[in-house]
Amino acid sequence: MRLFLPVFMFASLAIQAAPLGSAAQSLIENGSFDDPADPLKGWIVDYAFTGNSNYIGNKSHVSIATEGIRKNVVQFGSAGDAGVKMECRSFALEPGFKYTCTLDIKGGGYRIYFAGYQFSPGVRPHENPDLGELRMVYQSKATVGSSAEWKQEKLELPGVTLSQQAIDHLKKVRYLTVYIWMAKPGMVDNVTVMKTADPAMKF
Repeated sequence: MRLFLPVFMFASLAIQAAPLGSAAQSLIENGSFDDPADPLKGWIVDYAFTGNSNYIGNKSHVSIATEGIRKNVVQFGSAGDAGVKMECRSFALEPGFKYTCTLDIKGGGYRIYFAGYQFSPGVRPHENPDLGELRMVYQSKATVGSSAEWKQEKLELPGVTLSQQAIDHLKKVRYLTVYIWMAKPGMVDNVTVMKTADPAMKF
């Protein structure tokens, strides 16, 4: 996110609009959508590869916009009952750590969660897989809501006390994404993911 600001307004408004965490420490790339060559670099919005009729045209409903003092926010359009979605590029899950995502969001209703993936059958494991080479095997507890104004949301993995069944599912997970879905038009900005040690995640 970049700001159009007169100098005398910079300090107060920049503090109000800044993300809670430091983008430099985030595990995901381009969470403020400010890459000069490609504002959506590091994010998946094109789901044509899935063959799912609900999301073949998904990318046509996602764009980059300026909203108030915010430059380069992701804007979700309307696509009927199926909604519109996006995910960050997958990053490796490291056992022994919990993951915390914060983001600024407006509109909705929205549903945000950590999606857990493993390699699809027949795909030889390698670093930096594309989403099309993975299959979802886990979803964290979701953060849901709707807001007419910008709001900072937070979600965690695990976010709940892990049952043995949940641990068994997490053991299969090799990669995570932040999965953002909107039922109606809305906007997203300043997405960060941090990890901290957590004994409950040692499995």
